[in-house]
Order: sequence, then C-alpha cells, then structure tokens
Amino acid sequence: MPSSSEGQDEFDSRPDMNPKTDRAMLNYISNALRATRPWTRLISILGFIFVAVSILSGIALFFGRRFLPAAADTPPLLLTGIINIAASIFYLIPSIWLFKYSSAITRFLGGSGAIELGNALTYQKSFWKFVGIIALIVIIIAILGVLAAIFIPTLLMFRN
Repeated sequence: MPSSSEGQDEFDSRPDMNPKTDRAMLNYISNALRATRPWTRLISILGFIFVAVSILSGIALFFGRRFLPAAADTPPLLLTGIINIAASIFYLIPSIWLFKYSSAITRFLGGSGAIELGNALTYQKSFWKFVGIIALIVIIIAILGVLAAIFIPTLLMFRN
C-alpha cells in the first residue's frame, strides 16, 4: 500500500493541477456559493416561520375545540392539532440543514477554508437526503392510499 506521501506526489504531478486552474476553480466555486447563499438562507427562514405558524395553529386547534361548535362528522380537533404539530417537525429539520448550509458558506467565503466548504457540502447532503427520504415516504403513502381507495370499497361491496 503506498504511503500518504507517495499518493500525494502522484496527485501533485498530474498535468492539470496548477495554481492558475486552482485559483480559477476556487473563484468559480466561491461565486456559485455566494449566489446560492441568500436563497438558501431565505428558504430556511421561511421554513422556520412556517413551522412556527404551523405549531401555533396546532395549539389553537387544541384549544379551539372549546370555542367552535363541533359537528358529529368532523374529525376531532385535538387529533388534527397533534398531526399539525407533528407535521411541522418534518419542515423544521430541512430548515435547520439549510440554515447550517448557509452559515457554513458564509464562514467559507469569510476565509475559513476548505473545512467550511466540506461542512457546507455535508449540510447540503443531509438536506437532500432528508428531502429524498420524505419524498419516498409520501409517494409510498399516496400509493397505499390509492390502493386502499380502490380495494376497500370493492371488498366491502363483496362482503355485503
């Protein structure tokens, strides 16, 4: 197994590695991150606001039951409030990842170096991994809901 110095020498001797291309690549990356940062910050802050409003509406549903006339066919407001608060947690997590991503970009652009660039990319990876998992879960639930909407009435019809 080659030592780390041997691997480093091999990397340094590649013909496409020179200070001009390194500087140009760093400028390109910095400019792209500089343009991305305000939008990710905006979306994260909007996510935090949405979570706060969602939690407040969930709490209002807890107590709103006392003030609203309840019909026999409406779902219980307490259950709706719990679902609303639980769903808001799913918006909180990606908002945190985006906020951390934006903060790491700020530190990187402030001169903190490659470690902050790596942190930013790690936060971005966590954001997209979480969003992808949630998207898959929502798709599976939707498919199960469609199948239930088709098969449950059919089974009930044959049962009677």
